[in-house]
Amino acid sequence: SFLTTGGQRSGHSQRHPLRHLLRPQSNFKRSSGTMVKQVVAAKPAKLSSHGQHLPTSTGCMSTSKTGKPCLRPRASKLMPYCKQCMKAGDPSLKAVDHPKFGKILIAQRDLPKGYYVSWWGTLLKRKKDMPVKHMEWALETTKGMVDAVPFKGSLLQFCACPGPNEVPTIDFAPNSDCLLKRGEKLAAVIFRTLKPVPRNHQVDMMYNKDEKSTDEFFMEQGIVRGDVGTKKYPALRKAKAGPAPWEKAMKAMKAMKAMKAMKAMK
Repeated sequence: SFLTTGGQRSGHSQRHPLRHLLRPQSNFKRSSGTMVKQVVAAKPAKLSSHGQHLPTSTGCMSTSKTGKPCLRPRASKLMPYCKQCMKAGDPSLKAVDHPKFGKILIAQRDLPKGYYVSWWGTLLKRKKDMPVKHMEWALETTKGMVDAVPFKGSLLQFCACPGPNEVPTIDFAPNSDCLLKRGEKLAAVIFRTLKPVPRNHQVDMMYNKDEKSTDEFFMEQGIVRGDVGTKKYPALRKAKAGPAPWEKAMKAMKAMKAMKAMKAMK
């Protein structure tokens, strides 16, 4: 099973800011027979409207739990994270345990709509090069297969699939393949949030092109697609779905307490 940059996925399942390390560019020119050094200041890395380094920028795309952009330089031109964030993951996100479905991904702070996250990993030329055990979390691109499994800091691999009463909160960005290059050791595919994601809520994605094809995928696997939201880590729900079960229970409990209080007053 795998996810493709065409829109298909298969498979289930900060430290304190440091000074900016972009260094000035140095150019030399001859003047009157002597070498004169000219220092050209590096341009500040471009930020999105919500203060995040853009996928095509030179800065690390991660942000702190307070929303400040990571100031470390990228590990490479085609990798949108610094070495530290590649190892630990974006501090605004966190992989946690779900009571039924293994690991899931949650927001560590309120994330805005359009927040960029990268699914990155080893770039393999052919599907058959992917270890069988890793196929559930594979990402298929036009440049090869991306294997994120060896890298725990590649957090999107932990996204759950929303259930029948829930909505996806992240998907491929329009420029999803802007950093892809055939022949590289690592590859990064760009995703972005579809809507604001509140703190402690799940960041989840459809495991295929749309809900219908996702249902078909689950049926092929012999799996019943169910809601993944929990009281501790809710998933955003469809408007027509109404409150989550624990919200209904909480509402009923409050109503019962109110009735008891009224009886006690009589």
